[in-house]
Amino acid sequence: MQGVGTGRLLASRYALRQRRATLGAIEVWAATDSTLGREVSVTVLPVSDSHAEPLLEAARSTASVNDHRLVRVLDVGSRGEIAWVVEESLSESTSVADLLTQGPLPPEEGRRIAGEVASALDVAARAGLHHLHLTPHAVRRTKAGLVKIAGLATAAAVEGTPVPDHAEAERIDALGTIALLYAAMTTRWPMRTPVPGLEAAPRVGGSVAPPSEIAVAVPADLDDLCRDAFTRSAAPRTPEELARRLGPWSHTLVRHVAPRPGLAAPTEQIPRVRGGGVGGPIAGATGAAAPGAMGAPAAGAAAAAAGAAAGAAGTRGAGEAATVRPPRPPRPTAHKPSHREQRAHDKAAQAAEARREIAARRRDPGFLDVPEALESSTGPLEAPTPLVATPIESEGRYAKVVIGVVAAVLIVAVVFAATSLRGAVKEMEQAVSPTHTPTATPGRTSSPTSDRTTSSPTSTSSPTTSGITFTGVRALDPQGDGKENDGGARRAADGDPSTFWQSEGYKSPTYQSQKSGVGLAFRLPTDASPSQVSVTLGDAPQDAEVYVSKTRSIDSGTKIGEFSDATGDQQVDVPEDARADARYVIVWVTKAMEQEDGRYRAIIAEVAAS
Repeated sequence: MQGVGTGRLLASRYALRQRRATLGAIEVWAATDSTLGREVSVTVLPVSDSHAEPLLEAARSTASVNDHRLVRVLDVGSRGEIAWVVEESLSESTSVADLLTQGPLPPEEGRRIAGEVASALDVAARAGLHHLHLTPHAVRRTKAGLVKIAGLATAAAVEGTPVPDHAEAERIDALGTIALLYAAMTTRWPMRTPVPGLEAAPRVGGSVAPPSEIAVAVPADLDDLCRDAFTRSAAPRTPEELARRLGPWSHTLVRHVAPRPGLAAPTEQIPRVRGGGVGGPIAGATGAAAPGAMGAPAAGAAAAAAGAAAGAAGTRGAGEAATVRPPRPPRPTAHKPSHREQRAHDKAAQAAEARREIAARRRDPGFLDVPEALESSTGPLEAPTPLVATPIESEGRYAKVVIGVVAAVLIVAVVFAATSLRGAVKEMEQAVSPTHTPTATPGRTSSPTSDRTTSSPTSTSSPTTSGITFTGVRALDPQGDGKENDGGARRAADGDPSTFWQSEGYKSPTYQSQKSGVGLAFRLPTDASPSQVSVTLGDAPQDAEVYVSKTRSIDSGTKIGEFSDATGDQQVDVPEDARADARYVIVWVTKAMEQEDGRYRAIIAEVAAS
């Protein structure tokens, strides 16, 4: 493009380094943010281009959606004859399309990726945004296993795709996610519109062959989901429905290797879809590889293209007729997996079943894990039983020595037992007649272990604890390691505002920008219908949000309250339309409070529902 080249500085900040992809007049560059010293991806195009205004508007809308699985839009602007969209760099990630060149992904990894995509698209749909062009080129995986989706709203703007009504747009995104799952397990693309780099899925009797017929160890529920989508026309119609059907899935990368798929000789000739064929509910849409694509993704704005393509047409329906070429010779007989491959898949299936059983147990109110068990054991230890010497059957040469050793052991055991018993009695006496000891506030603890002491979080009165009794409480850290001082979570629901839960320590109040927040999920009884939630925070300002949700996740929840620089007691009302489906109350702290040791921690003293 005229005026754009290596070394060009956009917005006096973004230095272009290397062109990575092109789509007509649109170019995608790897660049450096000279202000923050970080790598970014910049999509540039002429202001006069017909796609410029729709692209910039779509990028501005996408920037308002906060979800770590969506590629972040960092800047949007134009100057002179050039318009640009700046996004986070994905240079350390790989598109699913490129991953599939090495063979299919493990079915449970496909479930995980599809589940994360469905959850993120559900968040976007609640904000009124849709993808409409979801393919394996638009979804990327980092080395740590994080899933990233490029092209939300911007891909449709680049392609000039008219946005259908909300219900139809959700159906298109849900079907595209199922197609992504199918491709991950089989390396074949099941939709009519071709995708560069992937071979079309075989069709038998006019329908897409189920994944279990061309890949090994496909779980029955995933096979049935693909049959519903491409054979029975009974697929989930929204990303939210799809996420519920896919769950639960692993929160970590599934690394074991799946064997390459093979195809059995078809029972009838399988027609081949001609490149650029028309299909789907959006009339006239075609799929075409963009010329000049050069390795990196088109950063969402250029139709989320990657690898050998930059921008593919949107997800289409699966039932319409296709233009066919003369049939090809039958494929070789199916690949028979080796013993090692079959054993790896058996282990994967067993691991997935174990995860589902654990998830079911955790939904059981009677389930108690090790941290909770240790936390609930507060009574004094029993005195040890004195050792009893084994009777000496006959007195021999060393009998007196043995008797002396045994006697010494008995004396030591009795002394130890007496000391332990005396300590236990003293603790019982102190429990009956407690003495006043000074307490510290959670807003100024002196060490990270201060959550094991009792202290008053604020001088205001505590919220009422009468009403609904929670059946369980868990710490939430979905964007971190999944552990956030879970053993102390029950202190925030024990009816005592002088005890409290606090998170791990961080260097900044926003958790070093590595996560959007941490918090607690309180499980409600099955028949509960809460109308009000009371929250007691610490005595230093915090930002927090309150949700009611069907699951232990804010992604599927309804926000009912939000606090900024709040301390002490807070109350929020639960809307009537959110009460019936409320199974969890979630308090999500987005800005933690500073403590005397210089670390920042989220603190929740008490939560009650009525």
